[in-house]
Amino acid sequence: MEAVINITAPIFFLIFVGFICVRYSFLPQAAIPGLSRFVLYLALPALIFMKLSSMELKEVLHFDYLAVYAASGLATFFIIVFLSWRLLKSSLVDAGVRGVGATMSNSAFIGFPILLQFFDDSLTQAFVMSLMIENIIFLPICLIFIETVLGKGESNGKGLFIVVLKRISTNPLLIALAAGLVFSIFELSLPNFVGKGFDLLAASASAAALIVIGGSLVGVSIKGQLSPILLVAVGKLVLFPVIVTLLLLLVPNMAEELKIAVIIFASVSMFSSYPIVCGEYGARSFCASTLLITTVMSFFTLSVLLRFFV
Repeated sequence: MEAVINITAPIFFLIFVGFICVRYSFLPQAAIPGLSRFVLYLALPALIFMKLSSMELKEVLHFDYLAVYAASGLATFFIIVFLSWRLLKSSLVDAGVRGVGATMSNSAFIGFPILLQFFDDSLTQAFVMSLMIENIIFLPICLIFIETVLGKGESNGKGLFIVVLKRISTNPLLIALAAGLVFSIFELSLPNFVGKGFDLLAASASAAALIVIGGSLVGVSIKGQLSPILLVAVGKLVLFPVIVTLLLLLVPNMAEELKIAVIIFASVSMFSSYPIVCGEYGARSFCASTLLITTVMSFFTLSVLLRFFV
């Protein structure tokens, strides 16, 4: 158990430090959006690019990993939508919002830092594949479902396609992913001083990301119905990883470390921009409350999960 605590405790300790710093104004709350952009636009892209550009393509893409993660996430989304709609008698729009929370993992800010603690080799390829599935498959399908349920016209449907395409094409993490793959395929290299600069940026990614998570939780109040919040939390922290584990039985030849990585990414709490993305559908308060509760619960569920891997 001590080994498990040594993995999870540093992660949540930094989240707690971020919360305390913002709560008592050691770090202004207004600085959190800027720090978040630093992580998303500089530190994490630098990390992804430097790791990918030094790998061979066959080391990056594992189609069994992609298939398991994609199928599990989509199954989780539609199960939560169905349960919310039929059992909780929610509208399909609200059910879709809850499905998003159960499907979209916080891979960048929590999942990857856990990998850094768990493995000597950070398994960047697993992180990259998870980002690809989340941004190219999960998020577009979830948003299209919600918008379709809202009964948007054909012109708005085209507008939605453009918005989703723009989000994908301007996502700095995916741009870094594509650039890293190009450098890997054509065996290109950066000037030495640029590479060292990127290494310095990459080294700051994990700690800064966790501080952002903690600071973002300041001021979040727990409001909303308990049953929907628990449904999303259980879907995210239990259902998603259980489906992943079952599907892994179909791919016995997948590398053991990749199996552990895909379960970890499925098991972390939802992405930190959940209240922002789904706030457009009148669910900002619900999403913020759910994010807070799920993040706190994930400390215990991840500790139990990692106990089986140590």
